[in-house]
Formats: sequence, C-alpha cells, structure tokens
Amino acid sequence: MKVLMTAMQPSGGIKTFFRYIYQQPAFKEDSFVLIAPDPDGSLQRFLDTTVAPGKISVIHTGCAPFEFIRSVRNELKSDNYDLIHSHGFGAGLLTEMASTFVIGPKHLMTAHDVFLPSQFENAKSRIKKRIMGFVFGRIDAIHTVTEDATRNFQEFFPSVSQSAFYPILHGVDTHYFQNGIAWNLRKELSIPAAVPLIGFFGRFMGQKGFRTLVDAIALMKERNEENLQLPVVVTFGWGGFIREDYAYLESIGLGDRFIQMPGTDDMPAMIKAMDMVVMPSRWEACGLLGMEVLAAGVPLISTDCIGLREVVAGSPARIFSPGDVGGLAELIAEEIHKPTKEAFIRYQPEAVDRFAITRPADSLRALYCGLSGGH
Repeated sequence: MKVLMTAMQPSGGIKTFFRYIYQQPAFKEDSFVLIAPDPDGSLQRFLDTTVAPGKISVIHTGCAPFEFIRSVRNELKSDNYDLIHSHGFGAGLLTEMASTFVIGPKHLMTAHDVFLPSQFENAKSRIKKRIMGFVFGRIDAIHTVTEDATRNFQEFFPSVSQSAFYPILHGVDTHYFQNGIAWNLRKELSIPAAVPLIGFFGRFMGQKGFRTLVDAIALMKERNEENLQLPVVVTFGWGGFIREDYAYLESIGLGDRFIQMPGTDDMPAMIKAMDMVVMPSRWEACGLLGMEVLAAGVPLISTDCIGLREVVAGSPARIFSPGDVGGLAELIAEEIHKPTKEAFIRYQPEAVDRFAITRPADSLRALYCGLSGGH
C-alpha cells in the first residue's frame, strides 16, 4: 500500500507516533510519502534513523496554508496513492481542502490533540469554528487516540457524523521500558540515597503543568517544620519556556531542588532512576509518558486531566486535579513516607500488555485496509 501523509507541525507527539507506529511489522509492506515542513532535512534523518531508511520519504513544504495546499494537490496529481493520512487538525483541514475536486483516495485524519474552550471565545474564532466543522465533516475517517479525545471532538463539532470516528488507544514500546536498566543518576549528580528523586519529563509549556510541580515543592518547603529531606526534581523536558520556568523557581528559592538534564536517548534508564515520576498535565490527547512510566514499573503521580485519566485508570497511580498545588504536595509527601513501588511492580505486566504498540499498529493497519479496499 502506498500512503500519502501530511503534517504541518511534525514534532513532539506526531514524531513519536511515526517512530512507534511505522516500524511495526503491520506496515512492513507499505511505503509512505510525507508532505511536511523540513527545511534542514532533520525530519527525514529522524525518520530514516528511527523507522527505517527510505520507509517514509519527506517532501518539504512551507507552513503557509496556500503553499501547503499546493504541495498536497501537486503530489496527488503526480502519483497514485491508496490512502491519504493527515496528522493533526491543521494538516487535516488543509489536506481536505487540497483534495477538493481531485479524484483520489479516501482521507484519514489522526487527531493528535484536543480542543479547548479558549480557542473559540470570540466572534472571529466562532466563525472559524463553523468553517472547521464543515471541512471536518468532509473527511472520510477521523482516528482518535483515546475515547476522551473522541468525546472532546464530538463535543466541539457535533455536526461531524459519529460514524466517522475510529478511536484506537495509542501505545508504546512497552518491552523497551519494562526491560530498561536504571541509570545510577544519584552517583552522577552526587545526590544522597536519603533524598527522594522526582522525574519530570514533560515539555516546558503551560499544557504540561510544570509550575504546578514547582509550586508544590515550594509548599512542601514552606510546611517542612521538621526539616525533613526535601525531594530533588530532575527535569528532562524541553520547550520555549524553560528559561522562564527555571528563572521562576530560582526566584522563589528552589534553585537547589531542581536539576535540568540534557536530552536522553535512554528514557527507560532515566525513568527507572527515579523514586517517582510526576505528570502535572492540564490536558493530553493521550498520555504516552504515563504508559511508559507504568510499563517501567515506576511510581506515577498524575492529574486526571482529559486524555491522561484514561491511561491511568485502574493503575496504582496517585491522582490529583490539574493545577491543584496542595493536592500534589500531599501526594508527593505520601509517596515519600509510604512508597508504592511494589504496587507498580505488580501492575507492570498488565501495563506492558495493555499499552503494547502492536495493538494500535495492527488496528490502524486494519483501518487502512478498510478505507482503501486493499490488503
């Protein structure tokens, strides 16, 4: 099967999706062309390295809507494809516009995010929403990565037929996280065994709730009347607000409680080096990090936000509400005084099976066949 894929912002979750899904055996006979911004060739190099050389061929295009539409139309006219698969809301909308009046294959869009009320608060954005609803309604199939994301989409765009939605819970390489060997981070950072280690692996952006964690540690410090050992938070995230966030925690006297590490190619080793991992997310389409932590058998403290609550349901994860600083501080203290490591080790086999990447890969490949009429 030959698939034309499109993406306007091929980073973060979309790159992770490509890396996890398209190296699976279900897609071994398929080939892909991806239309996406790739000015320096780094996306092509990433795909060649993490998926397979030449498995996904990138056609660079700019982010301007008309340029993106022109690139998609030209490729549809120049070659024969069995299916179009767009990634993300923006790519889905523009790809559907590009395919108008072009006789071609069916269009599948994967929704990699969720909608927020703040996106449609003024008159201009509400008009935009009506147009989006019309275009979304023309797409043949919409793949969502959690049931939460499906309900969110339907809530904001009720005119889109429910029959167009195909929810497939995403997954990760669970055996990779199960079998990883913990890195001796304490020795590397000269942190005593008595000091609890907290891992934060999210991006430095409002969605990931980093400042909720900062404020929770500040609250623990303020309440620490017995001068007990406060935890050290080790961060591996990235994003546009890292300098601002670290300046903030320095300004409230927490510079000695947070350590920023460089990016890692061995996530299981770093996750397993932690006494606990905190996910203070405000929203997610699908909390992949939660899957990774649970598959690694490491204590997880997470919010019950959209897209993450579905992942942690039924697990031993300690849960708090998004933005609840006091609630997070209490859960960290509870985990320090009453560790739940054994409960997560017991749950690990279930997590490894439940979140295995082969399941969503096989389901997505079956959806490809159903839409294209192929094999």
